[in-house]
Parts: sequence; C-alpha cells; structure tokens
Amino acid sequence: MQAFFRLGSRLLVSVIVASPFLLVGGYGITGLERDFPPLAAWVILIWGGVLLCLGFYMTLAGVAPTPSLVEGERRIIERHPTMKPAYARMVLSIPFILAAGYLLQFTEYPYIFPFGPFLIGMYLFLKGVMKYLRNLHITYTVTDRRVMHMYKFLWLSTKEIPVARLVSISEARSFFEILTGRGTVVVASGIGSGQVIRIEEINDPSPVALALREMMPIST
Repeated sequence: MQAFFRLGSRLLVSVIVASPFLLVGGYGITGLERDFPPLAAWVILIWGGVLLCLGFYMTLAGVAPTPSLVEGERRIIERHPTMKPAYARMVLSIPFILAAGYLLQFTEYPYIFPFGPFLIGMYLFLKGVMKYLRNLHITYTVTDRRVMHMYKFLWLSTKEIPVARLVSISEARSFFEILTGRGTVVVASGIGSGQVIRIEEINDPSPVALALREMMPIST
C-alpha cells in the first residue's frame, strides 16, 4: 500500500509540474487570444508534453535499485534525498509567473516588463523540476559492511566505502536546513573526492551520523 501511495504521489507531482505548460500552450493554439504568438504556444505545449512524459518515465522507473547484499550482510539504513528544496523552488516560482501573466494581460507595459519576472520564475521552476527528478533516482544505503551512494537514470553510478576504512564522520547543515530538519552527512575514508561520500539533503541526518560513528573501527 505504501508503495502505491508513493507511486501515486509522484505521478501527481508530474501532472502538476506539466499542467501549467499544457494549459497555457493549449490555450494559445486555440486562437482565443489573438496576441498570443502561435509558435510560442506550440513550444510551450511541446515542453509541457516533454515534462509530463519525462516525469511519468522517471516515476515508473523508480529510484535507484536496492544494492545486492553479500551473504551475511545486513542493511541498517536506507535513505533518499528530501524533496523539500525542489518543492520550495517550484512554489517560489509561482509569484513571478503570476506577476508576468498579470503584467502581460492587464497592463499596457512593454513586453520587456513581464519578460523579466517570467524568466526569473521559469528559472526557479526548472531548477526545482531538475532537483526533483535528480533526487528521485538517488539512494543512500548503509549496511554493516559498506556505505553506498547509488544514482540511476539513463545510467547507473555507484560509489561505496567499506565501514572498516571509515576515518571521519561529519554533519553539515545550513541555517535553512536546520529550520527544515534536514542536512548532509559526510563520510570519509581518506583524502580526495574518491574517498568521500556525501549523504546529501536527507531528513533528520543525526541518526544516520550516529549509526555510522558506532560502526567506525576503534583506533589502537
């Protein structure tokens, strides 16, 4: 039941993300608004269709698969990045897009005035969409032997550090992350990017950091 609810919520987000483009583009090609450029209407409509298809595909494809465990290995923690930053960007874009629509339809200002807030709104909206689609396919897994980062969309990328080689566990939180209860756990087995895994933007990172500290090898 939980899996179906999660799938339904992701499909709903895909529809919500694409629907403004589909509605605006569909309205434009009907010809009801004579000042609406037909080419712009088709571009917006096609972009909405692309977002909808991409969202459906990525939703049905799911997140990165659970890693195969060796015999006797035990999974302790499995997390995915929170969607709060993605949702925040998309919500923040709405006032700019609405302001652009108001300036375009109900004022006689030159097009450059609504174009400015429209660009800002679209930038924030697309940043949120890309963040959502990226986070949907990231999985962090901690077992009694390994710490793993997995990403899968058009390709599969994995990175892991053996628990026996852990030398450093740290937490990183910005001011807004503290307010929203999320953060990043940085796991290192040495110096260099190849020996560091960042468990980024997860809800309540403290239990993850605590579990990893308990598994660190004891120095003698």
